[in-house]
Amino acid sequence: MQTATFFRTATAVLALGALAACSSTPPPTDQMAVTRTTVNRVAGEPQVTANAPVELQRARDKLAAAEKAMADKQYDMARRYAAEAEADARIAETKAEAANNAATLQQVRTSIQSLQSEITRRDPAPAAAPGAAAVPAPMPAPMTAPAVAPRPAATPTAVPGMPVPPNPVPAR
Repeated sequence: MQTATFFRTATAVLALGALAACSSTPPPTDQMAVTRTTVNRVAGEPQVTANAPVELQRARDKLAAAEKAMADKQYDMARRYAAEAEADARIAETKAEAANNAATLQQVRTSIQSLQSEITRRDPAPAAAPGAAAVPAPMPAPMTAPAVAPRPAATPTAVPGMPVPPNPVPAR
């Protein structure tokens, strides 16, 4: 009898624990605040609204879905939508930065071309074709050293145990 009561009590405790675990998912209030801030910050940038309107709208839609899921107490769905909204906002921001960088690159290329044309206009000498090896100016003739008279041969000194070599140059 005590065993049956113990099992019933244990089963009831486990069932209540399982139900409590399911309902104890905390609301993602911090994540929602971060996502709202990110989406609003990105939406306030004129480059993003001009260069990535589709991605920005997708982020706004997912933020609205996350807020609806929060109101419905579907916290897992709210957390998922909030993460997706934040990712879409960052994608929109990155796409806008890429478009801005491409425009800056084009401006730099235009500046380089105008500088090259100005250099060509000031110096009409033919420029080498791109990729062609430049021909260096001819080198001046090598310098020669002045003639130096040969030094007289030194008289060999005897080293103990070494024979003295014969003197091939006659003494003067």
